Amino acid sequence: MMMLALWLLGALAVSAQTPPPTPSPAWETVFEEGLALVGDEVTPTAELKLLREQLLRLRGEALEVEAAAAPRVADVSARLEALGPAPAEGATEDPALAERRARIEAELSAAQAPVLEAQDYQRRSDALIRDIDRIVRARFAAELTSLGPSPLLPGNLVETVEAAVSNDSRIRGRLAEALSDPVVRADLMRRIPAEFLMALIGITIVFVVRRRLTAWVEHKLERATEPRAIALLVTVRNLGRLIVPTVGVGLLFATLDPEQLLNPTPDRPHFVVPNFALAIIGAAWLASSLYAPKLPRFRLVPLGDAAALRSARVTIGLGLVIAVKLLLTRYVTDWEMTPAAAATLEFPLFVVGGALLWGASRILRSVRRALLQPEPAGPDRTGTITLTLIGFAERGTWLLAFAAPALAAVGFYAMADFVLYGAILTLGLVGACVVVYDLILTTAGAVLRTPDPDRSGTLALSDGLAPIVLGTVVTLAALPLLALIWGARYADIADVWFMLRDGVTLGGMRISLGMVVGFAIVFAILFGLTRILQSLLRGTVLPRTKLDAGGRNAVLAGVGYTGFFIAATAAVSSTGVDLTSLAVVAGALSVGIGFGLQNIVSNFVSGIILLVERPIKEGDWIEVGGHAGYVRGISVRSTEIETFERASVILPNSDLVAGTVLNRTHTGMSGRIAVPVGVSYSSDPRQVERILIAIAEDHPMVLPEPNPRVLFTGFGDNSLNFEIRCWLRDVNFSLSARSDLNFEIFARFEKEGISIPFPHRELRFREGDLRGAVEAALGAVEAPEKS
Repeated sequence: MMMLALWLLGALAVSAQTPPPTPSPAWETVFEEGLALVGDEVTPTAELKLLREQLLRLRGEALEVEAAAAPRVADVSARLEALGPAPAEGATEDPALAERRARIEAELSAAQAPVLEAQDYQRRSDALIRDIDRIVRARFAAELTSLGPSPLLPGNLVETVEAAVSNDSRIRGRLAEALSDPVVRADLMRRIPAEFLMALIGITIVFVVRRRLTAWVEHKLERATEPRAIALLVTVRNLGRLIVPTVGVGLLFATLDPEQLLNPTPDRPHFVVPNFALAIIGAAWLASSLYAPKLPRFRLVPLGDAAALRSARVTIGLGLVIAVKLLLTRYVTDWEMTPAAAATLEFPLFVVGGALLWGASRILRSVRRALLQPEPAGPDRTGTITLTLIGFAERGTWLLAFAAPALAAVGFYAMADFVLYGAILTLGLVGACVVVYDLILTTAGAVLRTPDPDRSGTLALSDGLAPIVLGTVVTLAALPLLALIWGARYADIADVWFMLRDGVTLGGMRISLGMVVGFAIVFAILFGLTRILQSLLRGTVLPRTKLDAGGRNAVLAGVGYTGFFIAATAAVSSTGVDLTSLAVVAGALSVGIGFGLQNIVSNFVSGIILLVERPIKEGDWIEVGGHAGYVRGISVRSTEIETFERASVILPNSDLVAGTVLNRTHTGMSGRIAVPVGVSYSSDPRQVERILIAIAEDHPMVLPEPNPRVLFTGFGDNSLNFEIRCWLRDVNFSLSARSDLNFEIFARFEKEGISIPFPHRELRFREGDLRGAVEAALGAVEAPEKS
């Protein structure tokens, strides 16, 4: 015990000597640069978002500095209060006491300095973050309210048709050019059997396995009576409608990617589920789960068979609208079209989407009318809040159904896009919440139902407060998705989480979600133990005593009050309001981390920074420490990089955070390449420039904007030196694109009669060595012939 006490005292002494963390001097530089970026009206929005992330990180560091210095401030303040109030003006004080008071006040000022500086940094960060949010929101609002060309003008329709025909010809030409290569054709014919087999398996899963599994489950559901069997079948039915078609579509579309068919990559994925296919799968799942046209018994909305069938068709139609939108976004963005042609091309989608939204508003009206009718089987459990929300959704959907195509027709394309797809996705999210809520409450409740001793029958999860709690949890989980649908940014969601995590200051005390949860958990555990002790006393201990009923109740009440007080005190202490009880543990832990776990903690914190900040992410092409390759995995301790030789390099996370990392795909997949070319001095430089620009513009991987450039870099010993500089859609194909350009350059130069020179060397021999040199040369020529 004596050794333990000495060790703890030593740990406290070491921790007391360790200076508290202070704000970093680099923070001031960040704020100055941030003010310059915010003040510049032409600063890109992406750069403002990166600055915002950096400010959030600095604000978190300032909070850590404040929290780390708070115990020291509280300790010195307590020592100062122990001396009593300072003497009044004109009164005298003992010199030793006055000297001690002055020394403690100096310590308090020194301890408060980093806290005040950290608070100043927090306020400045908040101000800059508010300015960034204001600028970004203003730009978003300007984009929404921008007026573009109307798709109803006849000239725009003609332009759209011409653009579609032109791009179709261009795509078919690229396809024909690729297929004209015998190597590509041979490779394609070699892979066709495997590709066809995989596609056939995918089609079979989607159209055969899914239908038969669904038919089998629905057949069983029609005859099932036992609640747990019904719960299992309903779960299988929902998962089967989501997982089975997703697997089939993933196998099917893995073989239908045009780029992979003609130019397969080594890391080609064998399972691809495009987002437009997910939209169709999700819509079909919602239609079958909400309306169940073939299973009225399991229908989640009170509609008749005919209305349920119409509602299912409307739901699938809305999913198809989203799918077509995603399809156009994925494949038509590369088309060479003007904004007017693009708006005209998508305008029919607004008309169809508006009509389907009007049908969705009719569905909501039918559901509301059905819920207003009293149920003969028992009391009505539908609250007025549900009816009010359905009525509001009905009127809002009806209004947006007409507003979206009208806005698109006038020319407010961005606003129409925001309104239409936001409304469709909101309806889908609400429907998914209803299905998930019912799946947990009904099916899982049937599995967890237990016998009720107070009533005949069983007690299910749907009894009591469980539906309210579950509904609240599902709603809270859906709120971030709803906010993202209607224009919120991921940074806004991160701000809410930051506020919940780090809390807000009220009355000089910071209250956070973690403090509230910790308080609730500690209080619930200790109060539950108090209840157990009361039950033990009531049933076992007190009946064996001579106390009367009043005495027993007094003892039980005293135990309850005492337990409640202890639980409340411990819960308050657990929130961090009073940290004196944790001083010994904190000191010992700091010593242990400082001496034995420094590298582990450093890598762990660096891993968290990498996962949250995402300077690199899985799939990025990075170069660090002399290694280059793709990031394959990021854990809390290390990061795995797969080199181009398929070797794995394991790097500690601290090296990635503290060192210099070149990330070629951090902000996007595009990147620039430079292809040097040398031609003979007899060539026309302008002709060479035109040929090289045409070659670069014709390459499918080269972006038209920024446009390719050809630079005349200088005069070499044997050649005129040029360089092609162009931007690629995907920098991962830089080597193949450079090779393609070199092939095409060689072919075009040979066709145009432009020669690519090679170095010329003149050798001089002395007269005495000429014969030996000739004999050596002839021997070198004859040696291969003899071999």
